[in-house]
Amino acid sequence: MTQTWEHAKRVGHIQPRPGNFYYGSCGTTHYAAARFEAGAGATGDDRVQLQDEGSGLQFFRLSPGTAWWFVGSDTYPATGDCSRFAPADLARRWNCS
Repeated sequence: MTQTWEHAKRVGHIQPRPGNFYYGSCGTTHYAAARFEAGAGATGDDRVQLQDEGSGLQFFRLSPGTAWWFVGSDTYPATGDCSRFAPADLARRWNCS
Protein backbone atom coordinates (compact mmCIF):
# COMPACT_ATOMS: atom_id res chain seq x y z
CA MET A 1 0.00 0.00 0.00
CA THR A 2 2.87 2.35 0.66
CA GLN A 3 4.12 1.94 -2.91
CA THR A 4 0.58 2.32 -4.25
CA TRP A 5 0.16 5.65 -2.45
CA GLU A 6 3.65 6.83 -3.41
CA HIS A 7 2.81 6.16 -7.05
CA ALA A 8 -0.69 7.72 -6.87
CA LYS A 9 0.56 10.90 -5.19
CA ARG A 10 4.05 11.06 -6.71
CA VAL A 11 5.69 11.16 -3.31
CA GLY A 12 8.52 8.99 -2.05
CA HIS A 13 10.33 7.94 1.08
CA ILE A 14 7.23 7.43 3.21
CA GLN A 15 6.15 4.87 5.76
CA PRO A 16 2.94 4.16 7.68
CA ARG A 17 2.76 6.21 10.87
CA PRO A 18 3.07 3.83 13.87
CA GLY A 19 -0.33 3.02 15.36
CA ASN A 20 -2.13 4.32 12.26
CA PHE A 21 -2.43 1.21 10.07
CA TYR A 22 -5.72 -0.68 9.80
CA TYR A 23 -6.42 -3.88 7.91
CA GLY A 24 -9.28 -6.31 7.43
CA SER A 25 -11.36 -8.19 4.92
CA CYS A 26 -14.94 -8.73 3.96
CA GLY A 27 -15.41 -11.84 1.88
CA THR A 28 -12.55 -12.02 -0.60
CA THR A 29 -11.92 -8.27 -0.67
CA HIS A 30 -9.23 -6.83 1.61
CA TYR A 31 -9.25 -3.27 2.95
CA ALA A 32 -6.57 -1.16 4.56
CA ALA A 33 -6.16 2.37 5.83
CA ALA A 34 -3.02 4.18 6.92
CA ARG A 35 -1.63 7.57 7.76
CA PHE A 36 1.82 8.18 6.37
CA GLU A 37 4.88 10.02 7.59
CA ALA A 38 8.26 10.85 6.11
CA GLY A 39 10.72 7.99 6.10
CA ALA A 40 14.48 7.80 5.68
CA GLY A 41 15.65 9.82 2.70
CA ALA A 42 12.53 11.98 2.45
CA THR A 43 13.06 15.15 0.44
CA GLY A 44 11.63 18.56 1.17
CA ASP A 45 9.00 17.95 -1.53
CA ASP A 46 8.04 14.64 0.10
CA ARG A 47 7.57 16.40 3.45
CA VAL A 48 5.43 19.16 1.92
CA GLN A 49 3.18 16.58 0.26
CA LEU A 50 2.76 14.81 3.61
CA GLN A 51 1.79 18.00 5.46
CA ASP A 52 -1.66 18.04 4.00
CA GLU A 53 -2.97 14.85 2.49
CA GLY A 54 -0.60 12.51 4.28
CA SER A 55 -2.03 13.55 7.65
CA GLY A 56 -5.41 11.98 6.84
CA LEU A 57 -6.27 8.32 6.55
CA GLN A 58 -5.58 6.88 3.11
CA PHE A 59 -7.77 3.97 2.02
CA PHE A 60 -6.89 0.96 -0.13
CA ARG A 61 -8.66 -2.10 -1.52
CA LEU A 62 -7.43 -5.44 -2.83
CA SER A 63 -9.80 -7.66 -4.79
CA PRO A 64 -9.01 -11.13 -6.10
CA GLY A 65 -6.79 -10.94 -9.16
CA THR A 66 -5.79 -7.30 -8.63
CA ALA A 67 -3.05 -5.37 -6.89
CA TRP A 68 -3.70 -2.96 -4.03
CA TRP A 69 -5.31 0.23 -5.30
CA PHE A 70 -5.81 3.61 -3.69
CA VAL A 71 -9.53 4.38 -3.30
CA GLY A 72 -9.50 7.71 -1.50
CA SER A 73 -8.63 9.67 1.59
CA ASP A 74 -10.37 11.27 4.51
CA THR A 75 -10.90 15.00 4.37
CA TYR A 76 -9.06 17.61 6.40
CA PRO A 77 -10.08 18.09 9.10
CA ALA A 78 -10.71 14.39 9.49
CA THR A 79 -14.28 13.16 9.53
CA GLY A 80 -13.40 9.89 11.26
CA ASP A 81 -15.83 8.10 8.91
CA CYS A 82 -14.08 5.10 7.35
CA SER A 83 -17.38 3.65 6.16
CA ARG A 84 -17.12 5.81 3.02
CA PHE A 85 -14.29 3.50 1.89
CA ALA A 86 -14.69 0.24 3.84
CA PRO A 87 -17.68 -1.87 4.93
CA ALA A 88 -19.45 -0.46 8.00
CA ASP A 89 -18.64 -3.51 10.17
CA LEU A 90 -14.96 -3.17 9.40
CA ALA A 91 -15.02 0.59 9.99
CA ARG A 92 -16.52 -0.01 13.44
CA ARG A 93 -13.70 -2.45 14.28
CA TRP A 94 -11.25 0.26 13.24
CA ASN A 95 -13.12 2.70 15.57
CA CYS A 96 -13.84 5.09 12.73
CA SER A 97 -17.46 4.69 11.73
